[in-house]
Amino acid sequence: MRTNALLTVLCALSLFLNTYTSSAQQYLQGRVTDADTREPVPFVNIGITKLNTGTVSDEQGRYKLRIAAPEQVVTFSSIGYHTENIPVETLAKNGEVALRPRPYDMPTVELKASALSEEEVVLGDRLEEQGHSIGFGSSELGTEIAAHIRIGKETWIKSAHFAINHAAGDSLLFRVNLYDFAGGRVGENLLPENVLIATEQKKGTIDADLSEFNLVVSRDVLLSLEWIKDDDGKGNVGLTFRSAKSRRGDNLYSKHTSQAPFRQMSSLFPGAPKLELGFYLTGKQAR
Repeated sequence: MRTNALLTVLCALSLFLNTYTSSAQQYLQGRVTDADTREPVPFVNIGITKLNTGTVSDEQGRYKLRIAAPEQVVTFSSIGYHTENIPVETLAKNGEVALRPRPYDMPTVELKASALSEEEVVLGDRLEEQGHSIGFGSSELGTEIAAHIRIGKETWIKSAHFAINHAAGDSLLFRVNLYDFAGGRVGENLLPENVLIATEQKKGTIDADLSEFNLVVSRDVLLSLEWIKDDDGKGNVGLTFRSAKSRRGDNLYSKHTSQAPFRQMSSLFPGAPKLELGFYLTGKQAR
């Protein structure tokens, strides 16, 4: 009898919590524009820092964000713009957000062509075989999967490459990100503008040309793909990337959604085997 009574109480409590959560669930809607031109800003990262609540604005700057408490603060960030932190109460009154343009002031290192090696190098893991499959780990817009790329010496970055094992949807729209990764800390995105990959979903390697940026790095980076647009509601469930067991350590990181922190896969699943993700860069290094 006591067991049945306890089950009844637990069921009632669960029903109450589910009802409360459902009724408390609210959404903010609005649009992000350029403060100078008033043009929409597409693919803005929007979320509540360190919480698994985030999204990405669409091509017209429109967004819809799930919230749970009015005292929360929403962060809006985009390449080429100043980051804005806006209270939920303010956004509830007017969801329109104007981002102020920010000049690209990332310090650059110039290398003369004569100082570079003639042969191209591969930085990261160029996995030739299918190996293990690993997905984003989240269906939220703004989720990222990333590989820690060790640099070692000054390197001119030519291109980025990502090995896909499986794909089930019709099309892909990714953003390529390349973060400074000094001392295991994720820093600024080193790319001066959005680098988007729009392609059919298919097995194989997708490539991104980065040569136009003349980017030179001298320390480790985090190379990521970011999910920024849903495929007609199908999500990214059928999409996986190539990986292999690693002897030297886990290079695999993930982010649940926009504004959430990056987490190393081995810290999320301590008992799982350490994996190397099939993401890599090509370029030329200093002699």
